[in-house]
Amino acid sequence: MSLLLEARNLDKNFPRAGGMVEVLKDCHFSLEEREAVAVTGPSGSGKSTLLNILGGLDSPSAGEVLLNGDILDMSDHAAMSRWRSTGVGFVFQFHFLLPDFTALENLLIPVRGRRKVQAEDKQRACHFLEITGLADRASHLPGELSGGEQQRVAVARAFMNRPRVVLADEPFGNLDREIGARLGDMLFELREQEGTALVIVTHDIRLAARADRKLELQDGRLVPAEEMSP
Repeated sequence: MSLLLEARNLDKNFPRAGGMVEVLKDCHFSLEEREAVAVTGPSGSGKSTLLNILGGLDSPSAGEVLLNGDILDMSDHAAMSRWRSTGVGFVFQFHFLLPDFTALENLLIPVRGRRKVQAEDKQRACHFLEITGLADRASHLPGELSGGEQQRVAVARAFMNRPRVVLADEPFGNLDREIGARLGDMLFELREQEGTALVIVTHDIRLAARADRKLELQDGRLVPAEEMSP
């Protein structure tokens, strides 16, 4: 495998009354092609902030993110938009499906953001609905789907544009344990099928254990599992 994504010396500070809050402090991260990395840590430790920076949704206060060894210019809005739309798939804790769009139409949203939808795009979306067990729900609106079904659409949507990496932020935190476990199976199966790298933020120890590496955010820095404090 080769190095896909790297973060060097990341700092991220947020203003608050009377000063600044340091969330990330000289944080380093690396991700190889097709690798799955789990990031754990207490609430408020900066896990979501790290994902947002890697995915181009936020910029660091200091430090840099590299893609295949080249620095991502966070100030180049066109380049960052391309990275977000073609290089990265996102799965959030809440599904963020458009309520007036069917399951099939929601899957096609990433494509519509880039170009006119083609027949092959619809075929790919239908394929995802089939393998996620939602073929008979293609014409249903999100409000007609269960919470687990909505999140299945959200997970499949993250893979629609054939991203280099999928970033998942507590993707099953709102679901019960059994449904979350089944969706975890689906996420890792899609990642294997599509050959996509994966970074998953989770409090679920069982889900994190499925990753190739597990890291923890401690005091603003990522610590490998073997160095975790008890």
